[in-house]
Amino acid sequence: CCWVHVGDDLANDVGASALCGAKAVWVDLDEEEYDQSASSRDPNKPQPAWSTATKEELEKRKKMDQEAQQYVSKRVTTLQMLPASIEEITLEEWAPAVRA
Repeated sequence: CCWVHVGDDLANDVGASALCGAKAVWVDLDEEEYDQSASSRDPNKPQPAWSTATKEELEKRKKMDQEAQQYVSKRVTTLQMLPASIEEITLEEWAPAVRA
């Protein structure tokens, strides 16, 4: 079939795996439901206590994330969406072989 990579980090999960040939599912969790989302981190706002990233690192990360968005095969905002998204990707990959 195909390689499906699931991750919440646009640059390291989506961008990197897609460049290696994977179909990438971006887990961009709903901020209200999960109270966490890497995409909502703003370099100009206070960061979580566990973050050691400098403002410069966060700005660089934001740029890398923007560049990686072009490689998103599917985006899910809840974990319940994940199985259907993976199934859609695999069906899209299998469809040409089935028709041949």
